[in-house]
Amino acid sequence: MSRDTAVKKLKSMEFAVLLITGAGIVMRLAYVLYTPWFMGQHDLMDMGSGQGHIGYIEYFLNGGSIFHDFNPMERYQFYHPPLSHLISAAFIRCNLILGTAYEQAFENLQFLMLLYSVITMVLFYQIFRELGLRGKALVTVYLLAAFHPSFYLLSGSINNDGLCLMFMAGAILYALRWHREQSWKHILLTAVFVVCGVLTKSNAFLITPAIAFLFLDVLVRSGKDKTGLKHVIGQLAVFAVIAVPLGMSWSVYNYIRFGMPFDFTPAALSTASGQDVSDYSVFQRLFGIKDGPVNQLHVVFREAFKDYNIGITLLKTSVFGEYILMSWGLEYYGLIALTLVNALLAFLSVPALLRIAVNNREERTNKIFVLLLYLVNVVMYVKFCFQYPKVCSMDFRYITLTVILGGAAFGWYIQERKNGWDVKALTVLIVLWSFLSIGCYLGFGLTPRAG
Repeated sequence: MSRDTAVKKLKSMEFAVLLITGAGIVMRLAYVLYTPWFMGQHDLMDMGSGQGHIGYIEYFLNGGSIFHDFNPMERYQFYHPPLSHLISAAFIRCNLILGTAYEQAFENLQFLMLLYSVITMVLFYQIFRELGLRGKALVTVYLLAAFHPSFYLLSGSINNDGLCLMFMAGAILYALRWHREQSWKHILLTAVFVVCGVLTKSNAFLITPAIAFLFLDVLVRSGKDKTGLKHVIGQLAVFAVIAVPLGMSWSVYNYIRFGMPFDFTPAALSTASGQDVSDYSVFQRLFGIKDGPVNQLHVVFREAFKDYNIGITLLKTSVFGEYILMSWGLEYYGLIALTLVNALLAFLSVPALLRIAVNNREERTNKIFVLLLYLVNVVMYVKFCFQYPKVCSMDFRYITLTVILGGAAFGWYIQERKNGWDVKALTVLIVLWSFLSIGCYLGFGLTPRAG
């Protein structure tokens, strides 16, 4: 390949990335603009109720302390670490100072969530590059990061999910960069992102085993170089001094003061719920399709034929969230197509990820890192589904990080197989999925929604 041809190809790839990024921003912005701030939310509750995510934000607006003197298990959603709600309260305070009406200030919070989602998309792109993806493979899997419906939903969700995912992505990116180059900048930013992630939502802790694996790999490789080993040990010691006490501070305080478990969730307090699926066997939860799971495109919570199958509910929520985003006519069939193609891609991502375990000649450490991230997230997700057997416990938003992990596996496969028929088929499938996602979610802005 001549130099001019290579430059043209590089510029076309850069243009494709810019185009995808711009389209991804437009899709997130469109969702925020056509979705009222009170629609499609999780555990928001009412203004002035002192409960839910709104109550938590208002608590800080009214001068509440980070280390509060009441039991967080007795106020709905106050069991979450405070960082996201603290930032949201500061954002609303700025709006109020500028003369924005109180309720409008809360609606404007969606633009803060939009910012988190856009930053996360760009971080995902950087992660793909850091994992060694280039050219066609990089552009193809970046479509998944730009147009996955879960990321549209997060851009309008006034809770801590979007910010937590952003910090997790930042921690992953800088841990990978530190693995490549042991600079103080990289280790300090990894520590900051980990701390901020854990202080936003406790499940950010799930990325730490994989990050620890990268640390251990560098430590082992530095073993014969005494100077290099001292440098690495010093950096890891500073990371531990920053990340451990700061990251654990809020949870430890609540455990000592109120006896709140480190993995507490409100589901632990409810013994009776219309969403309860504890009557179904393990086999039914994993493989059952009778009387419920395939009756509706959207998730069914409390009716006689409610969703109980973990995999199918996971697929439904990955496309629609927990909402009834139903339309009529042509778009309805588009939604069916999106759901089926999404299910196929999700199904194919599993062997693509497991393939890493036996085929990791290139980018070996990075591949094991991705596989470890995936296994920890999925295993803990399944554990959570059985520990708290309710329909809402199966929401895909708890493992949205797996989108880029599956994407990385697809990217490596495309890069290794190059121009085989299977690569062409996978590429077409991802492009088709992207257009279906764009079309369906633009359509939601033009049609009535039930909730």
